[in-house]
Amino acid sequence: MQYVYIHGFGTTGANSSKFKKIQAHAQSKNEKAIALEWNEHQKDILSKLIARLENAIDYNIPTILIGSSTGGNFTYQIINTLKNEKFSFVLLNPLLNVEQRKIDNELFTKDLANQLKDFPKDLSNGLIILGANDEILDYNYTFERTEKLNKIVVGHWNHTLSNLEAEELLNLID
Repeated sequence: MQYVYIHGFGTTGANSSKFKKIQAHAQSKNEKAIALEWNEHQKDILSKLIARLENAIDYNIPTILIGSSTGGNFTYQIINTLKNEKFSFVLLNPLLNVEQRKIDNELFTKDLANQLKDFPKDLSNGLIILGANDEILDYNYTFERTEKLNKIVVGHWNHTLSNLEAEELLNLID
């Protein structure tokens, strides 16, 4: 298994606590964990992420894409773009649309917002982990648009899932 983590807005991949948990888990099983980096000032983030993904993974090994918040949006865009590949996916409090944001952040630029896409109606068989105490995004917005074709797990977690135990997160992902 290869675990590919795509971080959210305002964070980094390789230095995030979520990725470090995923990486430790992968290494304990002699598997690979990759963090795909992006930032809000880049143009055409999706193409850059796909190029990094293609350079980092072995398509002969099962791959699970894990996207957090804004990274969740880019995760399902990757899956939708590379439809011939058989990726598993996990979305952690994904940002499906800027209208579900509870707070404004001037650093979240219009250029970044314009690179986001709505959740594909036919994307299925993924795992979506939602925090009912998410202080950044309206989790009901995501639930209503994804629950018919995907497995949804809702808990009393915050946006970063920092109050979700590492073992519980990894058990959900596996």
